[in-house]
Amino acid sequence: MTEFVTIGKSKQFYEFLKSEILSGEYKPGDKFPSIRKLAEKHNISTITVNSVISNLVTKGYLYVEQGRGTFVKELKHDSRKDKRMIGVMFFDFRMENNIEATMFSSIQENLKDDYYLIPYNTYDNVQNFYKGLRGFTELEVDGLILVPPASEAYDQTIVRSLIPENVPIVFINRKIDSIPADFLGMDFETATYMAVKHIFRQGRQKVMLIRYLSPSISNNMTNGYVRAHEEAKISVEKNLLLDWPSDCNGPDYEFKDKLVKAMKRKQYVDGLVASDILIYKYRKSLYESNRTVPDNLSIVSINDTVYSKFMEPPLTTVPFPSTQIGKKAAEIITDRIEGKTYKHIHEYIVEDLVRRRS
Repeated sequence: MTEFVTIGKSKQFYEFLKSEILSGEYKPGDKFPSIRKLAEKHNISTITVNSVISNLVTKGYLYVEQGRGTFVKELKHDSRKDKRMIGVMFFDFRMENNIEATMFSSIQENLKDDYYLIPYNTYDNVQNFYKGLRGFTELEVDGLILVPPASEAYDQTIVRSLIPENVPIVFINRKIDSIPADFLGMDFETATYMAVKHIFRQGRQKVMLIRYLSPSISNNMTNGYVRAHEEAKISVEKNLLLDWPSDCNGPDYEFKDKLVKAMKRKQYVDGLVASDILIYKYRKSLYESNRTVPDNLSIVSINDTVYSKFMEPPLTTVPFPSTQIGKKAAEIITDRIEGKTYKHIHEYIVEDLVRRRS
């Protein structure tokens, strides 16, 4: 079941249902699920679902036949006229992760009036990634902005077969080397270096790093971690490098056990660098280890989502450059669609560390 949480639930659910229609999940003429069924399936109030369905009818994606129900409307391609369509595929567009919501807004704000976006959420699933590419190709989009799934376990041959050669692409955070495209990403190496260096300046020496699932990002984070240690002339302890739990949406007791044991060691950890979402989720493990922030544990988070600001104490953080990446992605993709030619861009972006009380 797809969960829709926190602020913006109605808008998020609207985009979700719209992407389901555009991707071919529902065909023209298909009867759309009832308001009651949608409310039960997605754990959303019938009032919210009714509002979203009404909006989809108004926008021309659905139509109502009195006494029969709601049906999927056939989308006429000639309605595009001079409009350009850009398919935007994020790896997990849930509102708890405000990084991608902010990035999507930035892309939209920096587009010209004759462009519009079609969002698709892969929910970090490779098969959904393929499905989304297939749907965008069928819709004959003019360009693609893609955040591939975190595992990077996609078949490059399949991906190549699903994308027409003449469609420009901007990859974000993860790229597929065999496909000519532009690339923008957070500089996780520098972000990790800055985070560890900041903790060393607090007089700490044993810093734990929890790396991301993506092999490329994990490697970059490790490089930044090692660089900070070499500069400070502090030995790297491999047992202080942990990998993101296999299922961050559910309880990972093995990971929790590793974290608690590491925190309780005699020569205990006195610093932590990790995603703020992960820190928030496993905050009880820190309490169980009798650690107090910042008295005997300094934390620097990565991303700066809502969790960084509302943890107690608020977390020092390296923000994800969502607005910058969104703006640049919009500029690059419109350039490519309009035929401007220049060398493919490969750029990493990092923002300054934000000091709070952790």
